Amino acid sequence: MASSELKKIIVIGGPTCSGKSDLGLYLAKRFNGEIVNADSMQVYRHFNIGTAKPKESVRKKILHHLIDVVDPDEPFDAKRFVDLADNAIDSIVKKGKIPIVVGGTGLYIRALLYGLFEAKKDEDIRRRLYDEYRRDPLSLYERLSSIDEEYARRISPKDKIRVVRALEVYEITGKKMSEWERIHGFKNPRYDALFLGLKRERKELYSRIGERVERMIKDGWVEEVKGILSLGYSEDLKPFKGIGYAEIIRYIKGELEYGDMVKIIKKRTRNYAKRQLVWFSKEKGVKWFLFPEQKGEIEEEVKKFLRF
Repeated sequence: MASSELKKIIVIGGPTCSGKSDLGLYLAKRFNGEIVNADSMQVYRHFNIGTAKPKESVRKKILHHLIDVVDPDEPFDAKRFVDLADNAIDSIVKKGKIPIVVGGTGLYIRALLYGLFEAKKDEDIRRRLYDEYRRDPLSLYERLSSIDEEYARRISPKDKIRVVRALEVYEITGKKMSEWERIHGFKNPRYDALFLGLKRERKELYSRIGERVERMIKDGWVEEVKGILSLGYSEDLKPFKGIGYAEIIRYIKGELEYGDMVKIIKKRTRNYAKRQLVWFSKEKGVKWFLFPEQKGEIEEEVKKFLRF
């Protein structure tokens, strides 16, 4: 399909604390848009503070899609994200508004823009690999690294789902996940997208991360986790493996001192920001900016794209 026939969307990606949400709101106000969330944690109900979820007052002014769409014990993956995002984008376009996809989950954005490749599945292999991961997650990650170092570098050893899936695909097909990605190629765009990437000098980015973590804890992050657990949700659920939530659970259980909890959350967030930068730096067609410093240049880029 020619790009002129595809729906126009604006995508904002980049590392955590780079200003993505602020830019999304600015562009939504300026160009009559609505936000489509592309953060894999903000889809979960109850997980608010630690996911930097936009406040209700903000969401009342600018409509946000794909926030609070599943309970913590419901499955959610890239395929479900694409299905829901497609529906949201369609509804926004039908209203004559501009869809603005905002988030730091690179896989979700890539899947939305270029689709997912379908590799075979084997429930028995997957179950065995999950059992192995539960016993020794680092050992399984190291096995993946020895098989597919390229793919392993892009994911965290704590990312159980992707570690297991990559090994499952390799056992079934004999091909590495990085090879499958090259075969798929992500060549055929599903949307006519303006992809804006936000960056920050590393020292400033890390300073912002530290300040945000401290602010989240001050705002009641520990109490939020206690509240979710009090609803009867298991600490083994996927969203509790997210950065900060896992450490807070360990603190609540007495396995971590308060100061150590804070240090580890900051360190994990910095490491995550590094992985995000690596991911987005390899994506096609990203135009990099600082926000708000280059607000005028970003606005001109959007005007040109929208023929505004």
